[in-house]
Order: sequence, then C-alpha cells, then structure tokens
Amino acid sequence: MALTGFLLALSTLSVSPNRPQIFKYETFTLSCEMSSVWRVKAKTVRGVSECGRDWGKLEASTCVIKEAYHWNSGEYWCESTSGERSPAANITVTDSNVALESPVFPVTEGQSVTLRCRTQSNSSDQQASIFRKNRSVVGAAITGQMTIPAVSKSDEGLYMCMIPDVGESAESWLFVREGATETERSRPLSDGFTGNVTEAGPGAPAAPLLSVSRLMCHVVVGVPYLLSTILLGLICRDRARDLQDGSADVTQHQSFALLSHCDLPPPDTSLCRSVYSGKSPNSGDSR
Repeated sequence: MALTGFLLALSTLSVSPNRPQIFKYETFTLSCEMSSVWRVKAKTVRGVSECGRDWGKLEASTCVIKEAYHWNSGEYWCESTSGERSPAANITVTDSNVALESPVFPVTEGQSVTLRCRTQSNSSDQQASIFRKNRSVVGAAITGQMTIPAVSKSDEGLYMCMIPDVGESAESWLFVREGATETERSRPLSDGFTGNVTEAGPGAPAAPLLSVSRLMCHVVVGVPYLLSTILLGLICRDRARDLQDGSADVTQHQSFALLSHCDLPPPDTSLCRSVYSGKSPNSGDSR
C-alpha cells in the first residue's frame, strides 16, 4: 500500500502543445503518467467530468481534443482511482491570431523562463513582439521571445504579448514558487556523521560542518554532566575542609585540657612533658 501511494504521487499531467493558450479549432492532447490508475479530468463551464465522457476522446492512454472550443477552457488535472490529484493546468482557448507560450505549471525561483509570441498561421515565424506584465510593458524583441534568466517571485503575474498589425494574445498567469536560497547537499564526514554542507561562493568563509540543531543537541546533553561534576567537586572540597578544621579543633582542645591538668597538683610529669614537647600523650617511649 505504501509503495502504491508513493507511485501515485509521481504522476503528472502532460499537455501538448506545451503552452497554456490553445488556438480555437486547434488540436491538443493531455496524458497522465501511469495511465492505468490515472484519468484526465477537467473543470469547465460544463462542470467536472472525465475525458471521453462528453468531451475529448481516449486514444490508447492519451486524451485527444480534435478541435478546441471556448468551452474547453478550464482547469485540467490527473486523478487516480482512489481520488488523488496531480497539480492542475489552466488552459485557455483563444480565437485570437496570437497566443502566448509560457510555462503551463509553476516554475521555481532561479530558473530561466522564456516567453514566446506565436501566430496561428505560422507559429515558427519570428516576429517583433511586445510583452506586457499586468498590462505594463516589460520587454520587446524582434525574435518574438523574451527570456527571464533567473525568475523570482517579483516576476509572478499576468503576462500577454502583442505582434503589431497582427493582434494580441490572451493573458496567462506565470506562477513562481519559492526555492532554496542556498544549495545544500549531504556528505559523510570523517567521524561518520552526515551533516549539511552549504555550497558557498568564491571567497566566502567555510561553513560549519555541524548543523546548529546537532550542536544544540550536544550542548543540551553535555551541560548537565558538566554541572553535576562541578557540583560534586565543590561538595567534596567542602567536606575535606570541614574534616580538616574539625580535626584541628579536637587536637587543640585536647592540648588545652592537658595543660590545665598540669596546673593541678600533683601533676603527671611524664604527661606534661609530652604535651610541652608536642608529642601525643598516648605514644609510649620507644626503646
């Protein structure tokens, strides 16, 4: 079941010709990967239905629309027998003599995007064209195409093109999805740890091999051990100091007691000699 779900997620919709604008009466096709479990569906002014029902014709695993009409404009996607859906494509059927060729699906930031202005009579001709975004002119080219070298979110919007003395196209939305700002890859380090390594530009400082999350993990685990070791050392030091001070107090107290005894009559001369000489009163003469 898990493998089946994974394979279902890989299916995508393919559109030919690969553009969001189709000329009226033009033939276009749609197909799904893994067509045995996926079907082409559409949402148009006629409602939601599957290819081969009231529109299109299934030829092998491809949905063919022989002649496009305005009511074929809408949203198209692939849907599995269990209800999963692929990303959708918005198709516009136009009766203009000019169509804008742009990406059918969202593009990722940093990619190169080329917009082309095509005519219905001969789409291979290169004619001077003017490109507009949100109704404002953003470029002009005698080759009939405009390239955005590295697309960004600011390039997202409604685009159209115009060929002087021929006509203008309908509007199509260019979707741009956010991409990673840095290229990251994983590589094994000498100690067996696999960390995230960032591709840095020339002259940039080397990136740390350990990720911040792993560094924080080491800190969280190691700090309690370090603190407990320091605390245990402090306790042992205080214990030793207390024992040493207590032993000195006892010795001094015993000495004062013996000296007081020597002052009483009759004194024990041998005991007093031991006290004044600094020897322990319990240590006998070694002979």
